[in-house]
Amino acid sequence: MHVQLLIMALRLPHTVMRGFLPVATMLAVILSFPCAAGESLEEGHAIVQRTWERLSGPDHDWRERGAQVDRVFDTSVLPHTGTLSSLAASDPRVLLRATHAAAVASKQPRYSTIALRVGLELRRRGELHPADARAGAAIAMLSRDATALTPASPWLAAFNGRPVPRFPDVIRPLEYWTPGPDGESFSSAQADQASLDIIVIAHPACGFTRAAAEAARTDPELMRVLSGPRALWLSPQDGTLDPRIFRDWNDRHPDLPIHIVARQSGFSEVGYWGTPTFYILRDGGVVARVVGWPRGGNKAMLTKAIADAAVPRRSR
Repeated sequence: MHVQLLIMALRLPHTVMRGFLPVATMLAVILSFPCAAGESLEEGHAIVQRTWERLSGPDHDWRERGAQVDRVFDTSVLPHTGTLSSLAASDPRVLLRATHAAAVASKQPRYSTIALRVGLELRRRGELHPADARAGAAIAMLSRDATALTPASPWLAAFNGRPVPRFPDVIRPLEYWTPGPDGESFSSAQADQASLDIIVIAHPACGFTRAAAEAARTDPELMRVLSGPRALWLSPQDGTLDPRIFRDWNDRHPDLPIHIVARQSGFSEVGYWGTPTFYILRDGGVVARVVGWPRGGNKAMLTKAIADAAVPRRSR
C-alpha cells in the first residue's frame, strides 16, 4: 500500500507532483518502515526494552512511558503473535520476555491475554520452563488478571504450592487492597484524597523504603508526618507473586502499613511510582513531590516540601 502511494505520486502531472511528492515520499517511508525493517522477535524485544528504560525515572510519567511502549510493541512485536504455532523453537520465549517488559511498563491487561496464549503454546510443545511460569504469573499479577490464574493456567507452578491470589471482582478509582492472612484474599478500600496529607509510594522489598521506615521509628517528628489516618502508603502495581510479604511488613510496621494499589491509573495525580516517593496533598490534590531516601535520609526536604505547600498541621 505504501509503495503504491509513492507510485501514485510519481504518476501525477508535474505541477501537482511538485508539492505532493515530498509529502508522499515521506509518508510512504514512515509508514513502510516497520514492514521494511522486518524486525525479528529478538530485535522487537530489544526495542521494547530500550523504550522502557529510556523513559524510566522520575522525569517521566508512567503513563507516557506505557503509551510509547504500547506503540513500539504493536509495531515490532505484536505482528509475530499472529500464528504462535509457526514460530521457531526459541521465539515463544522471546515473545514472553517482550510481553513481560511491555506489561511492566504499561500495566495493560491485554498483555496478560497475550502471555497466556504464549504459555499455552509453550506447554503444548512441552517446553514450559519454571522461568516462563514465573514471568507469566508476574504478568498476570501486575495486570490484575484473575482469569489467567485459574486451575488450568500454565502459570500455577510459579506459586510453588502457595495460595494463588484472588483479586476483587470490581476495581474502582482510588482503590487499594490489603492482603488477608491467608495470602490469597484481599480486603478492598478506596482512598479519600481530601482526607490525606501524604501518599507514600513504597514496597516491602525496597531497601530505601525500609530505610525510611527505620528513620521514622527513631524520629517522632518524622513518624508524625508519615503515619496516622492522614498518611497512606501504597505499593505500585507490580508482579509480586507472594502478597504475604505485605502482611509480614504490616505486622512489623503497624504504624506504617503498606497497601497494594489496585490500578495505578486510578490515582490520576500520581505520575511516578518509584519507591519511595512522597506526594504531599492539600485539599485532595498533589502540591509537591519528594523522591527517594538517600543514605543520609530525606527528612529536611520532606518537611520543607510540607511547609512550602502550607499543609495545615493537624493532630494525628
